Amino acid sequence: MQSALKAAPSSGSEDYWTLVKRQFPLADGLIYLNAANVCPSSRPVLDRHQEFLRDFHADPSFQNRLKYDTIEESLRGKLARMLDAAADEIAITRNTSEGANIIVNGIDLKAGDEIIITTHNHPSSADSWKVRAKRHGLVVKEAPTPIPAASSQQLFDSIEKLITPRTRLMAITHVTSTTGNRYPAAELGQLARKHNIWYHLDGAQTFGAFDVSVKKAGCDSFAGSAHKWFMGPLESGVLYIKESRIAQVWPSIVTAKWSDTLKGARKFEVFGQRDNPRLAAFEAGVDFIQMIGMPAVEARLEQLVTRLKDNLAAIPQVHMKTSRDWKLSGGVIKFQIKGRATADVYNTLYTKHRVALAQTASGESEGLRFSPHVYNSMEEMDQAAAIVRKLV
Repeated sequence: MQSALKAAPSSGSEDYWTLVKRQFPLADGLIYLNAANVCPSSRPVLDRHQEFLRDFHADPSFQNRLKYDTIEESLRGKLARMLDAAADEIAITRNTSEGANIIVNGIDLKAGDEIIITTHNHPSSADSWKVRAKRHGLVVKEAPTPIPAASSQQLFDSIEKLITPRTRLMAITHVTSTTGNRYPAAELGQLARKHNIWYHLDGAQTFGAFDVSVKKAGCDSFAGSAHKWFMGPLESGVLYIKESRIAQVWPSIVTAKWSDTLKGARKFEVFGQRDNPRLAAFEAGVDFIQMIGMPAVEARLEQLVTRLKDNLAAIPQVHMKTSRDWKLSGGVIKFQIKGRATADVYNTLYTKHRVALAQTASGESEGLRFSPHVYNSMEEMDQAAAIVRKLV
């Protein structure tokens, strides 16, 4: 299958993306639009995981498991190249939440120090800071999140105006999972450097969706998960910490094989026994997505999202909560149907029409969330919108 993908003429061809779709074991008739939560893994990822899982349990000896040291370092190097980082700046974690919490609990802060987040940060980068603030007397300041954003400047200004001489860190979600606002990562990086503020970027909705460069973003740390847009195995993630910042972070977990002499960010991934075969699957995930090429992945996602947004916006009863401007958004599309209960439409879309999606049941972000990815077709974008039109 991969050889067929390599031989495809162009990533601009629908035939090429049909071949990509065939690499995934999605059920026939299912329109899967929930990449912002969990993506299916490709067949190469599943096959490699199963191969190494069988091998592990056939011979769990120390000798047989030595090969995972090599696999882990190979994976680390590939993740570093993917993110435009150095291998020593990469820790292999279990998800974005773990990476975020390593930063939350690892940095020395004192009572009165200020942390800037947004009202739409994921709980792993919002509630975790609030818990630490309660313990240590920190001040968490939340930038209001517009629905949808009118401009990148609006998002930038909402952060900048909260900065004071006591600001020590800002933790920003690159693209929000709630309504799909895309924060101006590079501009915020410049702002952080200007004020000597630690800048953590939550890449849960961009790792595997965008061609991310942590250098261009100017962040001090970045966390992502393999199970979302990256289309890799569950319980696999990446944490980048800038080389000059690594010594400023205490490890959250210390157990056997931990040492203060571990090189670079490796000191943040000593969790005890982990699912070693998952490392092999994670590496297969890097190989698969890089075979397509991140620029091609990002361009295809823009095509799919633009088509689906345009289709939905053409329905009078649909209220869009995500900007239709690609530069202000990402793969997340949030909308409401006027006069219909969100939960009812959510359940109907799946049970009667086999459209898998997410919902926010109440609050300012209430609505239905579509998030397509490269395993979807343009035809499915049209079908999903046509089904919504029937339900209004």
